[in-house]
Amino acid sequence: MSTYGVSTDWRLMVDTSRRSALDTEGKQLAIPPIEPDVLFTFNTIGIYVSSESAKPTWYRAGNLYQAQFVPFGSAGYAEADAFPVILNRYQIHRFTQLPDIETSYLISFTPQFYITDIRLQLWQYIGTNQGATLDSILGATQQGIQQTKKAQTSLNQLLKKKA
Repeated sequence: MSTYGVSTDWRLMVDTSRRSALDTEGKQLAIPPIEPDVLFTFNTIGIYVSSESAKPTWYRAGNLYQAQFVPFGSAGYAEADAFPVILNRYQIHRFTQLPDIETSYLISFTPQFYITDIRLQLWQYIGTNQGATLDSILGATQQGIQQTKKAQTSLNQLLKKKA
């Protein structure tokens, strides 16, 4: 079974729908960004975006953004990572720009301007395997270097004793 194959390791965090409005002249307005008031705490999420009115040839649903709290400037949230979302396809994304999974972040989704109705579903992967981050790879590499140095020191001591 794959790392993400256990249904109890996924928690539905967002399930919301939006429809575009008409302006005063009767023209369709773009659906504004969807910014759920939900804090995510793990770096792997599942996404599904659907639209009942979308044409079968439409591919792109919009863009999903990760927003991280920042204490500088006027403070608040700043964009940390972003990626395109495919319409009517389940996706898994691991945020790696800010790999600290202990830090909470927000999500913002901006639908394509031509979509008139949309349903956004977001799951958070809460399983034990959050995957390798640059920090964990660096830590493992440094640990390996230290073990190699210790082994080399021991080998050098043994060679000196024999000489």
